[in-house]
Amino acid sequence: MNEGRSYLTCLIGLPPDGRADWTAALARAKGRKDAASLRLAGRALSLLGRGPESLEALDRSLALDADSHEAWAWRGEALLLSGRRDEARRDLDKSVSLSKAWPWARLLRSVCLLTEGDTGGAQKELSGLRPLPEAVLVSALLEGQRGAAQKGVDAATPELAARPSGALFAVRALLRLGLGDLPACLADLNSAAALEPSAWILMQRADALNRSGFYRPALEDSAAAAKLLPDSPEPHLQAANIYFDQAFYPEALEEMERALTRRPDDADMLSRRARFHLLLGRFAESEEGLDRACALAPDSAQLRFERLNVIAMRGRYAAVLKEIEAGALQEPFKSYLTGYVLCRKGDRSGAVKHFLQAAERADGGFAERCRFYALVCRVLAKPEPKPKSRPQFYLCGVGIHHPYQITTEILRALDACEVLYNNLGDPQVSEFLGLFRAEVRAVTRVDNEPAMGRVKRILAGLSRGKTSGFVTRIHPFIYRRIARDLVTECEAAKITFQAFGAVSLTEVAWSLAAAEPDHGRERGPFGSRVFDLVHLIKNPGLLKPEHPTIVYAIANNEDRMTFSALVRANYAPDQSVFFLAGSGDREQQVVSAEVKDVEEKLLSLDLGTVMYLPPRQ
Repeated sequence: MNEGRSYLTCLIGLPPDGRADWTAALARAKGRKDAASLRLAGRALSLLGRGPESLEALDRSLALDADSHEAWAWRGEALLLSGRRDEARRDLDKSVSLSKAWPWARLLRSVCLLTEGDTGGAQKELSGLRPLPEAVLVSALLEGQRGAAQKGVDAATPELAARPSGALFAVRALLRLGLGDLPACLADLNSAAALEPSAWILMQRADALNRSGFYRPALEDSAAAAKLLPDSPEPHLQAANIYFDQAFYPEALEEMERALTRRPDDADMLSRRARFHLLLGRFAESEEGLDRACALAPDSAQLRFERLNVIAMRGRYAAVLKEIEAGALQEPFKSYLTGYVLCRKGDRSGAVKHFLQAAERADGGFAERCRFYALVCRVLAKPEPKPKSRPQFYLCGVGIHHPYQITTEILRALDACEVLYNNLGDPQVSEFLGLFRAEVRAVTRVDNEPAMGRVKRILAGLSRGKTSGFVTRIHPFIYRRIARDLVTECEAAKITFQAFGAVSLTEVAWSLAAAEPDHGRERGPFGSRVFDLVHLIKNPGLLKPEHPTIVYAIANNEDRMTFSALVRANYAPDQSVFFLAGSGDREQQVVSAEVKDVEEKLLSLDLGTVMYLPPRQ
C-alpha cells in the first residue's frame, strides 16, 4: 500500500477497494501504542472519514515522536479535509522543515496554497514534483484557478492519452465545467467513474447530472458515495442540496439529518438545516438549530444575525431589539435588523433610515439588498387608495434569483395577502417575504405526485375572505409550469385572480411577446410566439418558421438535443439564432449561433436560457 497516495483523499476521495485496504490497516494498528502504529491508524481514520479520531491518534503519535515528518503531514491533511486550512498549513510547514526532500508534504501544501488563492506559491511547490502523477492533477487545477482553464485541459489531455487516470479525468471534467462545457464535463466524469468510482468522483458526477436536469441519477451517485463513506456527512449533504434544488424539502431535511448524525457539532450544517426549517415555516426548529450553531461558533456574527432574524420573523421584536441594544450585533447587521423589525411592525417609514444606514456600512450583495429593502419600505409607506375589491388570489413573479426584480404592483399585492405560497427555495426570498405580515407556506413537491398535485393542494388551501398569493420566478403564462397551471385551474373554478410577472430574465423575452387578447397567450403584438421547449418538441407542428418565435429552454440536455434537431430541420444552416443567457448570479448576455451549431451552443448555456428564432430567411 502506497501511504503517500493518501493525498488523493483531498482531491479524488477513497476508491472502493481502498476502503477495505485502509480498514485492514486500521485493524492491524489497533491496540498498538508505538508512534508508527498510531501514525498509521491516524491516516487510516482520516481516509475513512473519521476526522476527530484521526487527529487524536496523530496527536498521540507526535507525543511519542515529535520529529516525524509523516505524522505532521498526515495531521495537516486531516485538518485540510476538515476545512481547517490555516492549522493544516502550519502542520505542513512543519513537515517540510523536517524533510525538504519528501514530496508528499509539498504536494499537500500546494493544495493548501491553491485554496488560499496563492497560485504563485502553489506553482513553486510543484516545480520539483513533475515526476509525480499527482502533481499533474494539482498543476491542471492551478491553471483553472488562474483563470486559464483551457490551459489546464491542454496540460491534462496528453497525460490522459499516455496514462488514463480516473483522478485526472475528473480534474479535466471540473476544468471543462468552468469553461461551460457541461456535456464534455459529464463525458469525462463517466470515464473517471468507469476507471475509479471513488466517492469524490461520484459526487462530482452527481453535481454535473443535477446541473443537467437529471436529478434522479444524481441522487443515485450520492447514495453510492454514501456507501463508500458511511461515516462521512458529505454525500448526505449533497443529496440534501439536490432534493432542495428540486423542491423536495422534507426529503432534503431527512438527508440533512443523516449528515448531522455523522457530524452533530458542525455549525455550518446546523445553520443550513435551520434555513431548510425556515423555508418550511418551522420557525421554532430553525431558532433551536441556530441556538446550537451559535453556541458552537460564538464568534460568528453571521450566525448571530441569522438567529435574530428568525426571532424577528417569529414576531418577538422586543427580544431582538434588546439583544441589539446589548451589543449582540455590529454594523451593518445592527441597522439592517432594526429596519427589518420596524418594517414587520408596520413602521415602514422608520425602517427606511435604518436600511439605508446599513447599506452605507455594507458592500456587495448585502448593500444591494439593504437599498432594495429601503425602496420596498418607501413604496409601502405611501398611502394607496383602497381598492373597491380584491381578487381572491394573486400570482406574483419576483425575479429569477432574488426579489430585486419586482414591480410596485407586486409589492402592494404581497402586502395585501394574508397567506403566501412560496415556490422558491431561496433563503433570500424567504427573508424578503418576512417583510410582510402574511403567513408563508412552502410549496413542497411530493415524489411521484401527478403534475397537478401541488396546484390542487394550493387551491384547496384557499380560504374565503382571506386574500392569498403565490410567489414564483416564472411568468404564469408559460407552458408546463405550476403558475400557468394555477391560472388554468383558477379560471375553471371561477376563482378571481390577478397575475403579475417580474422584470427579469424571463420577462425580457416576455416583453417582446406580451399577451394579445385577439391571439391568445402564445402570440404577441409583433406576431411573436412563445413556447416552452418541452411543449414544442412534443408538438412540433406548432413551430412556424415564418413567425418569430421565443422558446424557454428550461430542459435537460436530451430534450435540448431533440429541439436542436427540430430547428435544423426547419431553418437554413447559416441562419443566425439568438440566446439570452445567464441566470442566478451570472451576468445576462445575448449570444448568437448559426443553426448548424445550435446544439453545441444550447448545450453549453445555463438552465434559464431563452432562445429567439427570427423568421426563416
